[in-house]
Amino acid sequence: MASFPGLCKAVGPAEEENGDQDGSLQQMLKAIADERNRLNIRQEISGLGCFKDDRIVFWTWMFSTYFMEKWAPRQDDMLFYVRRKLSYVSADNTEGKKVEVEVYRRDSKKLPGLGDPDIDWEESVYLNLILQKLDYVVTCAVCTRSDAGDIHIHKKKCQEVFASPSKHAMDSKGEESKMSYPNIFFMIDNFEEVFRQMFLTKDKLDMNTKFTTSCCDRGPGGSDWSSALL
Repeated sequence: MASFPGLCKAVGPAEEENGDQDGSLQQMLKAIADERNRLNIRQEISGLGCFKDDRIVFWTWMFSTYFMEKWAPRQDDMLFYVRRKLSYVSADNTEGKKVEVEVYRRDSKKLPGLGDPDIDWEESVYLNLILQKLDYVVTCAVCTRSDAGDIHIHKKKCQEVFASPSKHAMDSKGEESKMSYPNIFFMIDNFEEVFRQMFLTKDKLDMNTKFTTSCCDRGPGGSDWSSALL
């Protein structure tokens, strides 16, 4: 079994007590970057990839360390697993796999075993990272652009949102959700209440009026890491 001495620095109870989730996230991202570099170097030197078992060891260690341990910094007690099930084999022996997302509580007796070959452990790490380790803020703004190109913001509203691998229908009040993975949605259940000041009447609209929405994730220390204009 492969080991990762340079990466296996546990995030101990002291971090939870100090509320140092930023440190846990930084360690996690560094471990992922180091693993990618290791694979790239191996590919360049030998022209070979990494053994499948070797990769499973790394990604199951990541999943266990940063999401399963009881003292791991977290937002909730849910765990998300990306499962790939064989759905068909074509005439040329090409396998087709159906992707499903399974959700369990951390203390569930039915958790998939670490190393389960049907679980995509790398994608499961990424999915839990996106859903649990990052904070997201959606910003809506009504602005106008002058002839000189300057932008003047008339109204702006920021709202914290949560990432989800499922979505709700926007044209009904039902609570039924559908799995959307690999697409990630950010739900705002009380949209009308939150953004009631953002409504515009026809007499306030002209060719220079813009309605923009962006969603950014917050990195360590509350800094914005990236922003997507919607």
